[in-house]
Amino acid sequence: MFSNPFPDAFGIDIGDLSVKLVQLRNHSFLHRKPYYKLVTCRSVDLPAGLIVNGELQKPEEVRKRIMRLLKGTKAQKSVKSPWVVASLPETQSFIKHIEIKKSADELIEEDIMLVARKHIPFDEDNYYLQWQFLPNETGTKDTTNLLIGAVPKAISDSYTYLMESMGLGVLALEIEALALARSMVTAQKKYENEARAILHISATRSSLIIHDHDIIQFSTSLPYSGEILTTALSQKLRIPYEEAEKIKIYHGTSYKKGNDKTWKVVVDFNKQLTDGIKDALDFYYSHFPDANKVTRIVMCGGGSSLKNLDKIISTSLKVVARPGRPWKNLGGKRENSMPVEKSLSYAGAIGLALRAADNPFFTNDII
Repeated sequence: MFSNPFPDAFGIDIGDLSVKLVQLRNHSFLHRKPYYKLVTCRSVDLPAGLIVNGELQKPEEVRKRIMRLLKGTKAQKSVKSPWVVASLPETQSFIKHIEIKKSADELIEEDIMLVARKHIPFDEDNYYLQWQFLPNETGTKDTTNLLIGAVPKAISDSYTYLMESMGLGVLALEIEALALARSMVTAQKKYENEARAILHISATRSSLIIHDHDIIQFSTSLPYSGEILTTALSQKLRIPYEEAEKIKIYHGTSYKKGNDKTWKVVVDFNKQLTDGIKDALDFYYSHFPDANKVTRIVMCGGGSSLKNLDKIISTSLKVVARPGRPWKNLGGKRENSMPVEKSLSYAGAIGLALRAADNPFFTNDII
């Protein structure tokens, strides 16, 4: 049996307003099913402006805060492993499932680049493009399925340099959608004739990810976030940002007598969100061959716990929408005791940590 050459590797999810770290220990070899134990789970807030729309504006300030996160506090042990799997921002990356009318043996790199340009707005001088061969469910030998992803070189290089400046070895920079699917889609379950949508609502941005036929088909950004809603309430009601945040958390999407002005702002933003989700689902059904119906929208991210938001989405779209369970793929009978609202904000970091904890000598990845 090969031991893991990257022991105690951890996942780190870098957002515009926070950095979250999760470290897991893989005990799967002692069990029939994947089984991971939580070692470390913590986060640090970032002041606005250090990272904007996924771009590192003040990398040295970000570096100082991540170093503090790694060091921990008196009540926390420091993270000493030099190995990390870090996230790439959804807004700066592209991912899509494509099909090429050639067998895998006949394919050359130029074939993939040519087809990729039709689906993803990139050029090889400014973007990194990577792909992964996927199982051919149709059994047709002259067709190859690929999952392709692209990210600007400037973004990828800046995140790599940030990690390496702290003495960390980067095992992978992973597109956010992949990490979210790894934690939010139930592992070892066979989804037949149905698809899942993952709705990720963070403080500064949101995205919808379609997972069908055991892979991510595509992802898209949505014009909605917790910060945008709080700012809108602050401006419309002419109240301080902090007060607007309290009102948002207290009322959520519920109507209560006397909060008519708040209700109108929230309703307008909810409609933008549900319209965006509907457009994304319609696009998937009309542009992807063999698309299955999305039967459930799994919600994650700090903004997904907004009171009654799941009911609004379910009623508007006639699709069941519920906050997910980010810890479910760790195995074992008990999930983490962290409050649900807080757990949802760690979905990306958990997905990264699951990849970091996997032994590369084995091919039984969760997702």
